[in-house]
Order: sequence, then structure tokens, then C-alpha cells
Amino acid sequence: MTINKTLLIGIITVGVAGSAIGAYFGLQKKQAAEPPTISRRSGEPSPSSEFLNAQRSVDYYREQIRLKPDVAKNYIELAQLFMQEARVTGNHHEYIPKARVLLESALRLAPNDVNALLTQATLFMTLHQFQNARTLAERCVVMNPYNPAAYGVLCDALTELGEYDRAVEAADKMTATRPDLRSYSRVSYLRELHGDLDGAIEAMRLAADAGVRGQENRAWVLQNLGVLLLQKNATADAERIFRGILEERPNYPYALSGLARIKAMTGDPFKAVDLLLTALHTTPEHAFMEQIADVYLTMGETKTAQEMENKALEAFRQHEQEGWNINREYAAFCLNHNIHLQEALQRTEADYKERPQNIDALDTYAYALHKNGRTQEAVPIVEQMLRLKSINPVLLYHAGIILRAAGEMQRGAELIQKAAAHNLKAYTAYLNFQAAAL
Repeated sequence: MTINKTLLIGIITVGVAGSAIGAYFGLQKKQAAEPPTISRRSGEPSPSSEFLNAQRSVDYYREQIRLKPDVAKNYIELAQLFMQEARVTGNHHEYIPKARVLLESALRLAPNDVNALLTQATLFMTLHQFQNARTLAERCVVMNPYNPAAYGVLCDALTELGEYDRAVEAADKMTATRPDLRSYSRVSYLRELHGDLDGAIEAMRLAADAGVRGQENRAWVLQNLGVLLLQKNATADAERIFRGILEERPNYPYALSGLARIKAMTGDPFKAVDLLLTALHTTPEHAFMEQIADVYLTMGETKTAQEMENKALEAFRQHEQEGWNINREYAAFCLNHNIHLQEALQRTEADYKERPQNIDALDTYAYALHKNGRTQEAVPIVEQMLRLKSINPVLLYHAGIILRAAGEMQRGAELIQKAAAHNLKAYTAYLNFQAAAL
């Protein structure tokens, strides 16, 4: 860019103009440094005590940043508050960018602070940037080998990357250091992945028992317990769990989602939609949009389902613009709804290349190959996916239809039957309309 030297000299020599420019940039700097704040929760008719406590904490750390702008801890604590608020409310688009900026400030001030690095690793997990999360978590473990949270994030990253043996080791170390809700829930998930449903239920019960009544993390593990019970065909027990969550934490959206699964399975799709719309109003989570679209398809409401599909796809795109890796989730949704199949294949292939051992990545890649007419190429991917002996009904169902289409009729039928035995209807509403393709 060419600079007009005469104009530049003129500005410098005019004192008033120089002062004005200095004041302008000083104001801009002050505005840029203003710590972000918290918004009212849309699903609460009046502010809950939990929100008011969060608001007070946010205000405290905002003030600390104003008073002590060179202290990294204040930025870290405020970032963690925003990440928790994103989890509770589903307002990721508001709070994750705020947390990101705060962590950047913290790491500029203290690039080797374990808490800052670990919070950054947790943020990477939220954004599905699993390699980055593992790198930071491994660094944190070296810096502090007695930090259970570091092992927790490392366990999560290794699980998502398909390094399951190392994930089990990390979970064991975390549990040995601090046996609590966070460690037991990770043990539960790893047991589920390896086909130990009873062990997964036992560990998730321990996680729930270690939680505090009414808190979001206890509601989350109870919801997962309910889903595990559904997979075991203990539908009445699962419904009691979901309703119990709502007594502790009214309108908890994932409990409403769990009840919606049961209503859709037992032939009451209208009630399922009502529950899901309430969940979506409480927490604008695109997973609920996906579930609503699924239920509308089971009802034959294709136009309404398509409208919800478009909303879900737009939510995916917004996440991607903000730095999320949504390749697998986007592709899985498209594959389930028979839309954008070529793009789904491209995305699943990219995901597979990044984490070729993860069974979910293998599942969606194989399913995308099959849906794009490349079934024979999907067979070795399916074999790799089945190596953990997982009894996830969705994975078993996909494996069954792929192997059957590839000519392995008996084995494919056995896997489909096994999926049905583990209550696939409750696990995913889309079975009702996918079954037409069998």
C-alpha cells in the first residue's frame, strides 16, 4: 500500500489531531480489553440460583482482570466459567469464542501454566481437535503426573483417536488418583466400547452416586446411565432414571431427549416431538434438531423433517466456521437422512485419515462407502470397526447391512439381530425409516 507522506507529516504536526488519534486508539485498546460477560439463560423463566452463582463468579473475575490484567489465573478461571456455561446452556456460539480469547491472553502471560494448558486441551476436545488435545494433555501429565484432570483429558483424547489401550491406562491412573464422578464415567464409557454393558452400567452408577444432587454433571451421567439401561432393554428403569433427573433438575434437556426416545419407540411420536421441542427451547443443541428430524421422518412428515434437517445443517456450518471439526457428525447426519452423500463420504474419509483406529470414525466411513455404492471397499473397514466387540446397536446395524450387501448374508443378519436385541429402536429413532432399505 502506498503511503501519502505529505498527509502523514501533516497529521503529525497538528497537535490536536495527534491527541485525538491517541485518544481514539486508547479507547479502542480499553474496549478490546474489556472482559466478556454472561447472558441470561433462555430456558429459565427467572434466574436460577445456579445461574446467579455463575454470574457472581463471572463478575468477580471480570473485576480481577480489570484490577490485575497481568495475572493469568483470572483469565483461566473466567474461561472455565464460560466453558461450563456453554455446556449447561448449549450456547456454544456465544461462550466458546469468549473462552478462546481469554485462554489466548492467559497463555501469553503464562505459556507454561499447567492449568492454562489443561483448559486449552479441554477446549480442543470441545472443538473436536483431538490431536491438539492429546499433545497438550501429554505435556500436562509430564509437568504434573499426579493431576487427575490431566489424565481425564488425555483419556478422552486417546479414546477419540482410537488408542483404546492407552486410554484405559489413563483412566486407571485417573481413578487411582481421584475416584469420582469424572473418573467413573470415563471407565463406564471404555467398558461400553469393549462390549461390557453390565460393567458400564455399574461404573456409571458409581459416577452418579459420587455426584451432587441437582448439579449438571450428575444429571449428565444419570442421562448416560438411562441410555445404557435402554440398550439393555430395561426401558422402565431407564424411564425412571430420566424422570428422576427432571425432579432434580427440571427441564434438563438430555433427560427430555431420553424420554423422547422412549415415546418414539413405544408409538407416541407426537409426545416425542413435544419433549424434543422443549429440550431445544431450553438448550439450542443441534443434536435435538437431528432427533426431531428423525422422529418427523418416522411420522411421514417429510416436509417438516426437511425443514429441521436444514436447520441442523446450518448449525453444523456455523460450528465449522467457528473452528469446530464436525466432519463425522455432519456426515453421520447426512447418511442417516440420505442427503449430500458424496460430501458425507469426503468428510468421513478425512475423519478416518485423522483417526483411523476410532470405531466411530470407522463406522461412518464404512457406511458412507456403502451408501455411495462402494460396499466391497467398506468390508475391511467394518472388520476393523468390530475388533473391540462393541455392542453399540447402531454400529452393529451398520455392519450388518454392509456385510449382507457384500454377500455375507448370514453374518450380516446375525449382526442386525444383535443390534435389535440391544434395543436399536430406542437407541436411534431413524431405524424405522432406515429399515425400509433392508
